[in-house]
Order: sequence, then structure tokens, then C-alpha cells
Amino acid sequence: IEDALRAETVFRKAMEESVSTGLRAIDLKGRIIYVNRAFCQLVDRRAEDLVGSEPPFLYWKKDALTEHWRNLALCLSGKAPKEGFDTIVQRRDGTIIDVHLQISPLIDSQGVQTGWMTAMTDITESRRTRAELEAAHERFTAVLDGLDAAVFVTDAMTDEVLYANRAFLNDDQTYASGIIAQQLLVPQPELGDYPLDPRTLSAEQLPFELFDGELQHPITGRWFHLRERATAWVDGRIVRLVVATDISDLKQIDDLNRDQEARLQRTSRLITMGEMASTLAHELNQPLSAIANYSKGCVNRLKSGDFKQDDLLAAMEKANAQAARAGHIVRRVRDFVRKSEPKRSGVSLSGIVEDALGIAEIEAQRLGVRIHAAVSVDLPAVYADRIMVEQVLLNLIKNAAEAEEGQPPERRVVTITAEPVQDVIEISVIDNGYGISEENRERLFSAFFSTKAEGMGMGLNICRSIIEFHNGRLWVDPNPEGGSIFRFTLPLEMNIEQQPVNA
Repeated sequence: IEDALRAETVFRKAMEESVSTGLRAIDLKGRIIYVNRAFCQLVDRRAEDLVGSEPPFLYWKKDALTEHWRNLALCLSGKAPKEGFDTIVQRRDGTIIDVHLQISPLIDSQGVQTGWMTAMTDITESRRTRAELEAAHERFTAVLDGLDAAVFVTDAMTDEVLYANRAFLNDDQTYASGIIAQQLLVPQPELGDYPLDPRTLSAEQLPFELFDGELQHPITGRWFHLRERATAWVDGRIVRLVVATDISDLKQIDDLNRDQEARLQRTSRLITMGEMASTLAHELNQPLSAIANYSKGCVNRLKSGDFKQDDLLAAMEKANAQAARAGHIVRRVRDFVRKSEPKRSGVSLSGIVEDALGIAEIEAQRLGVRIHAAVSVDLPAVYADRIMVEQVLLNLIKNAAEAEEGQPPERRVVTITAEPVQDVIEISVIDNGYGISEENRERLFSAFFSTKAEGMGMGLNICRSIIEFHNGRLWVDPNPEGGSIFRFTLPLEMNIEQQPVNA
């Protein structure tokens, strides 16, 4: 008997928790004695916060207490309508939803009423839909005569005009003269015939689009956008429904917009040049620092007299490579401004990482940080600008190394990984630092925001702009082992259509 009772209880509990209707039970004084999961979800409250509470309840709207008290009085008095009633509730985040309540007596096993059971249904969406339908109906009844566009219907067999709105009937030789019906509706050789004669269409083929395009009035010279379709009329016959909109003014505006667009393009180039100036100042610091370090090392060796020619030659070749790289960055920025987009192509991601580490490891060694790159040379090529992506990597690696300052030596490791994810490559830069707070994480990529005392707040903002330009995404996640994981994606070359992309 106990097993059967337990099974029955579990079954009934599962039923109550699985229904989408919110269930709430109150005693005869209005105190909540039961809520199911759906009710908690509707009001966005925990069951333990609701059960045992007395009115006013947590989900009552503060400026609608009079209505809530009145509804509760109807419930407790047994005078609530049988069909239920509508009201509102307020969720924890302040959101207001419309609900429908149905009240029924709560009877115990002895046949005694112990309270009231309420079934709550969210009707926010249905009410919104109903309101939209009513508004749409009101608009529809007024739109035909209120439109500037001509709307008219003709019999497909006889060309008899069955309906015409006010705009069509205006006596301004635009519509009322019948020129459109006679000259534009009738298929003309220079425009091509209709794909199908509307008189031959069956009911299953309706509605059928006959024409959608721009035509010029043969007498007034004004331009119209004409849309015509074959459809069934109220009496079942096939008709042509036509909407003709005068777009002459829009044509003129388009001409003006083209002139304005040319001026805006010149202005945009100036703005882009300003943005690239910030990029240049920020990103050139790394290769210039490398040049300075190599040069200083050579000077110190020469002063000490303890040097090997091969060592000096190797250092100077590296400095020369960095100088060439700095010059290449300047040319890259100059080309970007002039052409409004970098030169993207299929490049090896492992090669980009290798070049980035050549500079990043200098700073990492100064900070006592080890860099571990786990990027396979077998990864498919990405479609990207090599220099810009390398600068993103340099910035993220440098930030990761600085974030580990103060950590024990064994934790000062920056890891770089890359793996295919669907149709992109996802690159991750992982550090073991102190992490980023939730508040700072939301603002991290904003311009001029920095968590560093002397930071300009432009690095990550520029990085995100570069990645978004590549149709990728840059974001940050907390590292479960402590620290942060900066991730960004780049498209695969094989999935890119070789066509111009606006900067």
C-alpha cells in the first residue's frame, strides 16, 4: 500500500510539474500553500519565496495593488467569474506580463473546502497578437483610400475596372485618364510578355505574380513602381490586382544620394585615416621596441669588447627584419586607408603565430613568462590579412603575459591553441592570471577603457575591429583554472567567395 501510495504521489507530482499552466493554491485567508514549477517560472520567483507568503504577494505590481486586492476578494468570496479573468503580474526583473486566471474551490478528501486553486496562463503573446490583428484590420480599412499609391482591380477577361481607390480616381492625368491601365498594364513588346496569360491560370496557381518593376508614364514622364498579380476576386473570377506608386521624387533623391555618397566616401577615408593613425601608434611600439632591444644589445657587446661577429650579425639582421616589418606595417595602414580594405588572402595560421611569437617572446622573457603554442601546421588556410591578424595575436599575447605578473613562476604560462569549428578557425590565447571581473568584462572592448593604470584603452577595441572586419568574432571567457581565455575566429579560405568586401 505504501509503495502504491508513493508511486501515485510521484505520478501526480510529475503531472503537476510537467503542465505549462501555472498552478497556485491558497487557503481561505489568502495565504499561498502550494505552487507548481510553471507558476514559479511565470512569476520568476522561487517556490520557497512564495509558499507561506500572504498578500500583497511578491509578483503583484506596486502601482496596481487596488486591482490585485479586488481580484483576491473576488476569489476568496467565491464570486470570481467561471470563465476567469485577466490581470497582470510583475516578474523579478520588473517585466510585466498579462495572465488569465481561472479559480476553482480546493476540496479535501472529506469534501470540505480548504481554499482556492488558481490556474494561471500567460496570455501576453496572444493579447499582443490580437491587438496587432485588430490594429492591422483598422489600418487595412483605411489604407486603400489613404494611400498615395494607386490601387485598382481589373477583370482579367474584359479589362473592366472593378475597383479603384481615391489616388487612381484623382483627375490629374496621372491615374484617372486610364493611361496606366491602357499603356502599362497591357503587355508591351519592349517590356516582354507576361510569363503566363492570367486568363489561363487555374485556381491552384493563384495568386500569381505578373509584374514587379519600374515603368515610366508615356505621357507625363513620371516614374512608377508597378506591382501586378493575378488573384481570385470575391466572386471567384480571375482579376489583376495592381498597385502603382509614384517614385519620381525617389528617383530624384537617388540621384542626390549618389552625389552625397561620393562626398561621404571621401569623409569616410579621412575618418579611417584617423583610426589607422591610432593603430599605427599603438602597434608600431612592439617592432620598434624589438629594434631598440637588439640595437642596445649590440652596443653593449661592442662596448664590452666581448662579442662574436656572427652574434652581432644575427642581432642586426633581426633588427633589420623588425625595421622592415615596421615599414611594412606603415605601408599596410597606408594601403588600407587608400583602398578602404586590407589585402586578404589565404594564409597559414601557424606561420602567423610563428611570426607573432618572434616579437612576443621578447616581452614574455622580460616578464618571466613562457609561451606555449599548440597550433598545427596542418590547419587549413584562413582568409585574412597576415599583418593585421598578427597584430591581434601580439596584443592578446602581451596582455596575457602582463596579466600573469605576480603569479608563481610555474603558473606564468601563456598558451595559444587553434582548432577548426564548423566553417571557421577558433584561436584561443589562455593565461593563468587573476582573471577579469564580470563588470570589466562587459566594458573590456570599449574604446578608451583599460584595466591598466597607464593603458590607453585602444588595444582590444582595435583588435575587435580588425577581427570583425574579417567577419570573425572576438570575445573573452573566464579560465576555469584561473585567468582568462581570449578567443577569436577567422573564416576558412575555402569558404570565402572572392569578391570585394566593404571596410
